[in-house]
Amino acid sequence: MLGQRLVEQGWRRAHHVIPVDLPSFDLGNPKEAAAIIRAEAPEAVIHTAALTDVDACESRSDEAMAINGLALGPLAKAAHEMGAYFLAIGTDYVFDGEKGEPYTVDDQPNPQTVYGGSKLLGESLALEAGGAVARLSWLFGPGGGNFVKTMAGLLSEGKDLKVVDDQIGRPTFTRDAAAAIMDLTEARAPGIWHISNGGWTSWYGFACAIAEGMGLSADEQIRPCSTKEYPRPAARPADSRLDTSLLDKQFSALQAWPDALTQYMEEEGWLVK
Repeated sequence: MLGQRLVEQGWRRAHHVIPVDLPSFDLGNPKEAAAIIRAEAPEAVIHTAALTDVDACESRSDEAMAINGLALGPLAKAAHEMGAYFLAIGTDYVFDGEKGEPYTVDDQPNPQTVYGGSKLLGESLALEAGGAVARLSWLFGPGGGNFVKTMAGLLSEGKDLKVVDDQIGRPTFTRDAAAAIMDLTEARAPGIWHISNGGWTSWYGFACAIAEGMGLSADEQIRPCSTKEYPRPAARPADSRLDTSLLDKQFSALQAWPDALTQYMEEEGWLVK
């Protein structure tokens, strides 16, 4: 979902982009994947691949740690050896959600899930090898499964939905994120960065905005519920908002999430004007 937008963004900026994916580029064999990086000898590597099913990671912890964590060491090292910039994509799930205000890049992570822990391990290994990290949150956009696509499908079928209202975060549109990531890459920006669209909402608020964009009555189809009423195998942070002030000051702030949502829904034909 994000990788495809990065390829588009790279081509748009007249870069020579080399997309790699399964089965040839397999994070289960990180040494072979690193060999591919060495063979291509790029100026930069943007690593978007991961095992992203948060709930599945709870029962596949060894695989999650290998794919999301340990694999990044050899990849970042290979890039560093060639003088290439390496940027790993991180997640808001490295935080526990208890701070009560947006997390800055300097805040101490405290993941509460296997997924979050595996991604934090990957971050650490990437940074140790001289790479950088860009954390994203609540990602949506064309080309993959995401909350907006799921909600739009269920709402169009006339389903009555319960959506969690006590978890808040910052939605992020893949097209906007890709542009920001490319800015970081072109500048070879070091360290950790937070990327998300402007503003914040709850999952319930997000769902209501989707319904309204479709010309539907959120009050009729969507009911708010608590996290306790909708248990999941992996705990979700109650407040995973990312502080993007570093990106906003040094590069540019992303548009507000409702505007990004409108653009995505219009692209997909879900928007009713």
